[in-house]
Amino acid sequence: MDRDDLLTEEGQAFVRELDALAQNIERRGLPVTSWLGTLPAPRFQISRAGIRALIRRVRYGRGGISPNDLLNRGGEHYQPVPGITDDVRHSWFLYWEAYWTIRHGPKLQPPSRVLDAGGTGSLFSNYLASLGAETHSIDLNPELVAAGRKTAEAMGWNLHSYTMDIASLDFPDGFFDHAYSICVFEHLEADLRQRALREIARVLKPGGVLSLTFDYGAPAVFLSSSGSNSGPEHLIRSPEDVRRHLASCDALEPVGGRFFHDNGKRYLALPQDPQHRYTFGAVFLRRRG
Repeated sequence: MDRDDLLTEEGQAFVRELDALAQNIERRGLPVTSWLGTLPAPRFQISRAGIRALIRRVRYGRGGISPNDLLNRGGEHYQPVPGITDDVRHSWFLYWEAYWTIRHGPKLQPPSRVLDAGGTGSLFSNYLASLGAETHSIDLNPELVAAGRKTAEAMGWNLHSYTMDIASLDFPDGFFDHAYSICVFEHLEADLRQRALREIARVLKPGGVLSLTFDYGAPAVFLSSSGSNSGPEHLIRSPEDVRRHLASCDALEPVGGRFFHDNGKRYLALPQDPQHRYTFGAVFLRRRG
């Protein structure tokens, strides 16, 4: 990942396009997740849940972003990118992930049918739908699925949200033209990553491309089933790790070269280890056949 990509003429044009969508959704009061996958705090209701939400809103603001979350973005090293209105909820690296996968992945032409694996309720999932693609988005969190459905109905998009396991997709073989997964695979155990890749390959048409992004170089990852884990068998910290964890599925072949390029730039930091900085990476994998 290179922050400077968003400072180019093309990058700034993309930032303006995505930011306009984010503002449009915000003006309509529709739920969309932050870069952390959190939804905005709901309107206050007189209930225990409502009081807890109010306390969190007072402490962390409407976006629910804590001081530790801001440190995670890079702390004092963090530099915003011009043109992003709500930089706290939608940090520049979220824009970079969308920019890189859209500009360097397959060209979407309606009526393309695409899968967003693990991005339900996100700005990226909404962006895919706004392009006119028939978008199917999955997540294990029913609150995010409800948010995705609410936004789709209000915007009139061809966007469908499901509570579904990424390693057990309830879609027929060859159902999708292309697939995306934005910062999900680092949160899966090593063996689960392989099962998820095989399952996504199954539902892709031959020649369909999976575009995915992931944490790269982090000293630990937050696994969905067991919390923070620094076990080396789960970490993606080198080009060899990328090959082993993300590019070793027999049904998928790398697009754009066999080797992952590490440019040496690091932008983020974990709160418990702020001196060790890490970044994001992206790979593109084509369905064989």
